[in-house]
Amino acid sequence: MLVAVMGPFTTTPEDAEHFRREAMGAFAHEVRTPLTSIKMVMELARRQSSHGELLLDTELAEMLKSSVEDLQQLADDLQEASRLERGKVALSTGPCEIATALDAARELAGNISLAGIPEPGLEGPWDAARLVRAIAGFAVSANRIGDGSGTVQVEAVRKGETADLTFTSGVPAGSEKPIAADAGFSFFRSRQLVLAMGGSVHCRRAERFATIRVALPLGSGGEVR
Repeated sequence: MLVAVMGPFTTTPEDAEHFRREAMGAFAHEVRTPLTSIKMVMELARRQSSHGELLLDTELAEMLKSSVEDLQQLADDLQEASRLERGKVALSTGPCEIATALDAARELAGNISLAGIPEPGLEGPWDAARLVRAIAGFAVSANRIGDGSGTVQVEAVRKGETADLTFTSGVPAGSEKPIAADAGFSFFRSRQLVLAMGGSVHCRRAERFATIRVALPLGSGGEVR
């Protein structure tokens, strides 16, 4: 097996535009799923009627409701990411404890297991609800572009003036790859949430391997607008 020599976490001036393009690609891909489901429900409902109108039974009605809700959530996430980028969202200033946020994120991450125990006492001026969503989003994305095992290793430690959270899936092997739309829209939404809180996000990726490092300021945090 060829093991890659992974370089340091880096960013370049082109990162912002790259992530913006890939975010739109991820959104366009994911929005097709509920739209396809809605189209399927409408076709099935039409087949159940002898007169060509839409006839929704309980099962089809629930499928339609779920798909519309998924579509609405994607639209809301896109709007929030845009408003965060433009500084149009007022963020809560906490306090928020990492351990508590991780526990809540485990509920949101679905079948993705977040393994690891955070350093005790990590607390900062972060928007708790949004940080929970960001943690869950990073975990889902790391698993998606990592080894896909369903388990993501999470480390949370104090490093100087920041709390560093690292999400890792898989073992580095092969050549490095860029973070792209296949990371899922959850990654780009979560990244925008962290940036709005004054933090930073750095990534490394290779074949069946991904690690995402989030640095959150322990001091005054990001500017609240």
